Formats: sequence, C-alpha cells, structure tokens
Amino acid sequence: MERIGPAYAGNNLVNLVAELERRLTGHSPTRGLRSDLAALIPDARNYLLMVFDGLGAGQLAHAEASALAESRRAVLEAPFPTTTTVGLSSICTGLTPLQHGVIGYRQWMPDIQKVVSLLRWTDLSGQHVRYDTASFLPAPNLWERLSGRQARGMVVQPAAFFDTPLTRMLYRGAEMRGYFSPSEVDPAYLFTGSKGTLAMVYYHAVDVAAHEAGQPSEPYRQAMAGADRLWTRLADRLPPDTVMVGASDHGHCDIPDTGKFILEKTDTEGLRWWGDSRALMLSGESERIDALAEKTGSRVIAAHVLRTWLGRGRPHPDLKSRMPDALLLARYDTGIFPRGMDTRKTGHHGGLTPAETQIPLLIQP
Repeated sequence: MERIGPAYAGNNLVNLVAELERRLTGHSPTRGLRSDLAALIPDARNYLLMVFDGLGAGQLAHAEASALAESRRAVLEAPFPTTTTVGLSSICTGLTPLQHGVIGYRQWMPDIQKVVSLLRWTDLSGQHVRYDTASFLPAPNLWERLSGRQARGMVVQPAAFFDTPLTRMLYRGAEMRGYFSPSEVDPAYLFTGSKGTLAMVYYHAVDVAAHEAGQPSEPYRQAMAGADRLWTRLADRLPPDTVMVGASDHGHCDIPDTGKFILEKTDTEGLRWWGDSRALMLSGESERIDALAEKTGSRVIAAHVLRTWLGRGRPHPDLKSRMPDALLLARYDTGIFPRGMDTRKTGHHGGLTPAETQIPLLIQP
C-alpha cells in the first residue's frame, strides 16, 4: 500500500522536540530535524516552545494571524492520530506514538479493560477512572532527561489545568507555572539562573473555538487574534540569548451536519470502539467492520498499516495489546459517530487530511 501516513523522518513534531533537546543536552532518543529544517532555528542558550493547540498550517491564512503567518518558516507533520493527547505525549516524551504508547484521544486500556478518554481520564460513561497517570508515559520523559543533563524544563499552561490527571501524566519532572490570562506570561520569569532552559507555553483557545463554533465563527476569530497577540508579545520580551519556536499538535477541519454519520447502537453492537470521529478504532468481526466502512464511506486501515503510521523506534511494551483490529479513516469533511460520542461540535481532527496533519514551524523573526 502506498504510504499516506507520517514518516517521522526529520519533519515531524517529534523531530522538532528532539532537535531542541539535542541543542540543550547533546542527546535525544529520537532523531532531530532534517538538516534544512534544523538550519532555520538559530542556536541559543534557551528555547521557548510555543504550542498552539489546534493550529494547522493552513489556518495561518486567517486575517487575524498576520504575525504568525510572517513567522512561518516551514510546514511540519503532526504525529498520528492527529489529536491532542497524542501530540502532547509526543512533545513531553520526545518519542513517537509507537514508542510512548498513546495512540488516540480515546484509548483501549487492556490493564483495566476499559476505553478511556485520556484528556479527562474518564470512561465511555463519563465516570472518572482511578489510575496512576503520573506513571503512564515512559520514563525518563523529556523533562526528566533535561534535568538529568543539567538543563531546565518548564511548562506554562492555564492555571485551570493544574492538578488534573492529564497534567500529572504529561509534565512529570517539569517546573510548572500557571496563567489565568495569556497576558500574564512573561519570559522574564522563565529564563533565570545558569542552566539552559526549554520552556513550553501552551495556548488552547484556538482548538476550543474551532471545536465549538468552527473556523468561520466570531469565537474562532477572537482565539486567532489572541494567539497572534501572544506570539507578538512574547517575541518582544525574549531575553537576548533565547529563541522562540512555535508549532502545534494538529490542525482542524469543520464537518457539516450532512457529513456526520451518526451510528445506531446496533451498528457497533459486539464491537469495541475507541479513537475519534475522524479515525475510529475498532476490534471485532471483520465483516462488521467492513459493513461500517461501507455505510460511512470510510477506508479500512489494517492494524499492521496503522502501526507504520505510529512512528519508528522500539514499540511500547503494551502497544500490541492496545492496538485495534482495524481503523476506519473517515473521508474528507465527514466523521463517524458511534452512540455516546458527542455530535454537536463543528471542528474535528484525528485523521490524515492536510488540514489535520500539516502544522506550522514558526521561528521568532
């Protein structure tokens, strides 16, 4: 089969993180950026990684994204599936999904025999799952490796996300700062002391607005304007020995109501499903899976092909037991919604269209 998934060959979000880690410590478990992309990033003592959740490369054409568009130097690819839990896990481990073992927004957890939403650590009924999330990702993670080699790793995120299962899962070993408004973020408190530092600032408003209202909406316009202001403000306040790099975990596509395949309970009866509307993972009888593909116009991706889309390196020890029998890859501007999945949102991601997979590489001008 012709390869249509990410290659992790020096132009992926994982490779960007590895490049920054190598600059600071001389080591990384993953290859850095391709030489032509690496040459775009100046050498520096400190790096600020600005992560705009849900900001695809194509979304920089928005009228409110002028400063971001001017700072775009290249286009990278997002890890697959193109969703927040996968992308942030790739950043915080410096590993591919194959290696860190997070392969979906919702994920089958064989050790507890549940499908779990890793964003909130709830099961399909909405009940919170008791789990030691701090030990879920492999060790050492990016933050632990930085401190082990006499560098600093700092994360700045909305204060509301502190003391959540996802924060404990992602940021073990990092120094943490919170903000109530993006205007509070100031590089002056991020880069102090004698150690080289990688500081990650996380902004999620673009993703939220795209999900809830879609890209033509006023909330989305405001979120894009906020992202543009934040980038400009941080660039104006950077210390002289610091370079700011921007990226995203995935892009977005709007799905009209006419493109939403809302399944009946009988459609998935006897099947286990997880993942998301754009890349639905299924285990069960192949005939039932093929019937769903025909009903939704989606493409059946066999498990061995999906595995190649998850990256390179030594597989996570639990990867095999977490894998589905097949994945349904939704076609452009459609989504597959089993009973219990939220159908109200406008913006979606998780699939392999350019809108979802192509993310920007931003460099402070």
